[in-house]
Amino acid sequence: MNPIMKKIAIQYGVLNTVITVLYVLGIYIVDENLYTSRTGGILVLLATLVVFILAVIAFKKQNGGYASFREAFSAFMLPFIVAALLGMVFNLTFYNFVDSELAARNGERQFDLMMDMPEDQLQATMKFMGVASTEALHENIMEQSMNAKTISGQLKTTGGGMAIFAILGLVVAAVTKKNRPEFD
Repeated sequence: MNPIMKKIAIQYGVLNTVITVLYVLGIYIVDENLYTSRTGGILVLLATLVVFILAVIAFKKQNGGYASFREAFSAFMLPFIVAALLGMVFNLTFYNFVDSELAARNGERQFDLMMDMPEDQLQATMKFMGVASTEALHENIMEQSMNAKTISGQLKTTGGGMAIFAILGLVVAAVTKKNRPEFD
């Protein structure tokens, strides 16, 4: 890996981790009910996307204004990988050592939100999740929430995020690539 790419990956991966950790800790301190806020989740997702796009732009700038498709994609994905690894360490520490009951509280909040859904929407959600009763729904949600405390749960979440961000990275790389001219 070239030194510019390595520097960008670490710098922007750490930046994204700091933003995400500050968001999680801010909610933890202010109001845990915000963990289930769609708006907050969307804002963090957008901030993450912006950070990774800025990483591609920074790479191009430090590389004389050029980045091949592969370089642009790498400049997008490598910070994601750094942030994912750091985020997994933070999440495992936070959920297992700082507040081991947080995952259960988050699961209960998620279940309560679902119980507030209109009946037809709740039934559709239960059907989609493959459960027949609210008790089974509660059990399913709590199981998913408790998986946040496990290495395998973190790996599954990271894998899903990586698939989504890889698709976004392909789009960003296609838009931002600029090959060096063959003849100067």
